Amino acid sequence: MQAGGMYDKCPPESKLLVGFKNHLIGALQVQNCQQEVDNVSRFLRYMQPKGEPNLEFLTKTTETMGYMQALIQSGLSAATILNYMKNIIRFLQYVKGCVDMNVDWYKILKYIDYLKTMRKPVARTHSGNVCSTRYDRIVDGMPTVHECNLVLRSGKKRFLDMYNRMAISKMVVSPTDKTWYRYYCEALMMLRHFQRPGAVEGMTVKEWVNRKLTDGRYLISIKKHKTGATHVATIALTLEEEAWYQGYYEFIRPEFVRGECNCFFLSARGTKITSGSSDLLRLHESCGINHVSCTSGQVRRAAETLVATSFTENQKQNVAAYMFHSDLMADKHYRMPVPSTIVATAVLLDTLHYTPERYLPTETDAPGSCMSEKEFSDFQKTFPVSRDCQPPTKKQRVDAGFSENRVYYDRWRKCQYADRQEHLLSSYTYQKPSCRKMERLISKEGWTSNCPKAQHILDMWTPALKYVIASDKHILNSCSRQKWKGLVIKSFDGQKGEGVVATTNFTKGDIVCDYHGKVITKADGEMMMKDLVDQACYLFFFKAGGENLCIDAQTWPCQCHAGLETFGRKINHSSKHPNIMPLSVVLRLDDEDVHTILFKATRDIKVDTELKFNYGVNRKSFRGEALDLDWLDE
Repeated sequence: MQAGGMYDKCPPESKLLVGFKNHLIGALQVQNCQQEVDNVSRFLRYMQPKGEPNLEFLTKTTETMGYMQALIQSGLSAATILNYMKNIIRFLQYVKGCVDMNVDWYKILKYIDYLKTMRKPVARTHSGNVCSTRYDRIVDGMPTVHECNLVLRSGKKRFLDMYNRMAISKMVVSPTDKTWYRYYCEALMMLRHFQRPGAVEGMTVKEWVNRKLTDGRYLISIKKHKTGATHVATIALTLEEEAWYQGYYEFIRPEFVRGECNCFFLSARGTKITSGSSDLLRLHESCGINHVSCTSGQVRRAAETLVATSFTENQKQNVAAYMFHSDLMADKHYRMPVPSTIVATAVLLDTLHYTPERYLPTETDAPGSCMSEKEFSDFQKTFPVSRDCQPPTKKQRVDAGFSENRVYYDRWRKCQYADRQEHLLSSYTYQKPSCRKMERLISKEGWTSNCPKAQHILDMWTPALKYVIASDKHILNSCSRQKWKGLVIKSFDGQKGEGVVATTNFTKGDIVCDYHGKVITKADGEMMMKDLVDQACYLFFFKAGGENLCIDAQTWPCQCHAGLETFGRKINHSSKHPNIMPLSVVLRLDDEDVHTILFKATRDIKVDTELKFNYGVNRKSFRGEALDLDWLDE
């Protein structure tokens, strides 16, 4: 279209276009109408290359025919051309109803009839294309949800490896891998959560930050989604998926921010991604998978086929809302969803991904199928899941009107088990406990059944992400009181002076201590350095949120902990064998946000091991004045 000069548009402030847009939004309640206005704008500009658009095209039937031929020659599908014609006819109907326009109704009606006549052969072509596609699906078989998710299964190992390198090992990832990570996150929304590409493209940072934890899943509502639907797109991410998206938000997205774009997914140029469908195509190509039958539309159709044959009417209503149907479809199966219903629907839709067969069991199948007399959300309302309650007995389930089978009973126990796991892990976010500590904690809970094993919990333990660390009560308390366990200051012979030694074992990822002091500007820190001649320098320069800052541990004792020696300022340097690394976070201390440097173990640290981190200097630094300090090159 662009090559044929058909992509040019009239100025958006044109009277005809402004009035048409207001008509769509106000009278017809079409909120996402910009695409329709743009289509009409391109048509008007083609018919009148210059000047303010008017209605002189009503007598130009030959030029109108040329426009339709140009649309066909540009390679647009018959469905797209029909959409253009529909938009133009709606525009003419708006003009016909305007009382402030001096127009000939007869000309408008005649022109509309002319468009409808031209529309007939295009409609026949479109019908033929649809029939051909449906025939191919019958002969070749429509891909299942399981088959459409092949790219997610094929790329998961690479995806998890990249996540571990970024979020846990703090390793540098190449720009190509970062873009690929974004492609996979987009594919999760489209293929696993059945969302339209418009929802992926329209998701904003504000919507991500305001996600809510409900029944073990994070709910995200997306308002601007570039579709004709007027309701909000809502998805329910698992805890694992939420951590993956947080990894993108924390480690990848900041490097692509160029301006003030507030979209969650950013292109390599720092702008809003233009097409989620194209990114899905690139992901398939990178994994060497045929992408013809693996689009977001295909996986949605496959899911809808299973839902239509296997789900109850109540579940179909919930699925219609979750899968973000257009208004026309949602009129049949749409009601305002509540958070608990959204989560229950997401759990129910998970069953589609693990069913490689063509169809799920129907309601007439034997007990144990995905369907039951009541859905699991009703089961949870009757028997709420909590860490300390007992699972419902068979008699209790039957008396409440549920089936005798164990389908929802087993799922209830899994939910409780996962809740208990999360509770135990949340008790030790900043430091991995010993097996005996975990056993004592489990014993203290008093659980008699469905109880996690201590070693299993320890195997699941991973270092907390930065946003989790910032809200950990143990870290906040230790920073506030400057009481860190498992450390002692030790005097060394020679030039090193004092250092910090571990009195307990630390695991890779543990938060060991902080670098305590007053936060000042970089300029103030550099002024202090000028006054330090032949003295030890306890200043830590760092950058946070675009600011160049410095922590002044030189002024001792500090005002907040008079007479107390802090550990961070006594940690020595090692460029070859560091065992901790600094981590910049913002902590809420004494009712204010404070920039803080925490030290995180980069490997397992044994008892009586000295803590060391890389200052970023060597003996050749300081204009050669440190050549005699051998310990700088350890």
